[in-house]
Amino acid sequence: MEEKITLTFTEEHKYQLEFSPPSFWMEFAKGYGGLPWIDISDNRTAIVAENYSYLLDLLVQARLYRLSKLHMMRD
Repeated sequence: MEEKITLTFTEEHKYQLEFSPPSFWMEFAKGYGGLPWIDISDNRTAIVAENYSYLLDLLVQARLYRLSKLHMMRD
């Protein structure tokens, strides 16, 4: 399964991100402490970003994590 991040909006008009597959993103979720995660499990890894600044930070950090993990997998 390819790694992906799905962006949706909550009823409160906040940004909800779901990371899949959860097993790939588990280490990232446990290490990212900028916001509380709504779920970190084998079934789902999701977080709500309150504003655009948090959304951008999450996306940048997730991209860096993915690139480093893919680089480690190639070596």
